[in-house]
Amino acid sequence: MNDLRKSDQERADAFLQEFVGQLASACGRDIDFILLFGSAARGEFILGKSDVDLVIQVNSDEAVRKVEQLAEPLFWQLDEKHGMMFRKVVSTGESGSLLEDALKRLEKHARLYKPFEVFGPDDIDWRAGKVKRLDLLAGATLVASQLTLFYKMKHEGKILFGRDIRPEIQPRFSLWEKLKGIWVPQSIAFSSLILAFPLPRKAVAYAVKALFYEVESVNIFQKNLVPAGQEKVAGFASATEFDDELMDALRFFLERNLGLLGEEKIEFVREAAEIKRQGFKGSRWDALQFCRRAFWIIWSTNAAVIIKWGGSF
Repeated sequence: MNDLRKSDQERADAFLQEFVGQLASACGRDIDFILLFGSAARGEFILGKSDVDLVIQVNSDEAVRKVEQLAEPLFWQLDEKHGMMFRKVVSTGESGSLLEDALKRLEKHARLYKPFEVFGPDDIDWRAGKVKRLDLLAGATLVASQLTLFYKMKHEGKILFGRDIRPEIQPRFSLWEKLKGIWVPQSIAFSSLILAFPLPRKAVAYAVKALFYEVESVNIFQKNLVPAGQEKVAGFASATEFDDELMDALRFFLERNLGLLGEEKIEFVREAAEIKRQGFKGSRWDALQFCRRAFWIIWSTNAAVIIKWGGSF
């Protein structure tokens, strides 16, 4: 089949098959496993919008640098061959302005939109659901949600090479990890507000990513799982509802006046999904309004789930 006639997911699958195949041929004895998670693993890859999330674990610390040096040029060579447009998306790619360059450096430092990470045999404690590598330890402990990350690897991950690590993965459902899970999308949504005027398309992309992170994180916070399909969106939309009649009446009054009722949230998620598929075509003002709404939906939802959690003790 001609590459131009393939679906976005088929292109991603072909790219990954060749990337993993060549990497395994060159240094397969050094690699323990390669795990894919994220949109490409879920079959939701969108060309020019989606990145790939690959975990490459090797058998020795000495092999980390060797595999990185092979994987990096191979990734960009195959990106060009398959027309994947990753240079536009991922933090290790190229950009078109000084501001975007600075933003990509921040994304790379935060491991946001980084296509793959190579780990040594002792860098991750899979059974405890903990990152142990020193350069990632502070961020993993204090900022990033290891719960969300390990949950996705276990439940949506695909093994592309080597042994199947997924049965060993044990996400940590601690309160601190749950709180970080809802804090991360709120932080990304706040960043989108700051970027709305100078980089409207990037800002809206951040807001969309934050919203979908929030949908999953709120379900994990409340239910310790992410339901399938519409159920997870419905769970997110109803997350602010209270069992206490007085509190729920107050919640309803505020959400009705702020345009944050459940059906309105579901409609906004649908709008975000359409933007993710088709791209954002509005003005800077439109971008600011979209990012503002995403931030308020995320902030109000987080406030409600924290209040509900506090009231359960």
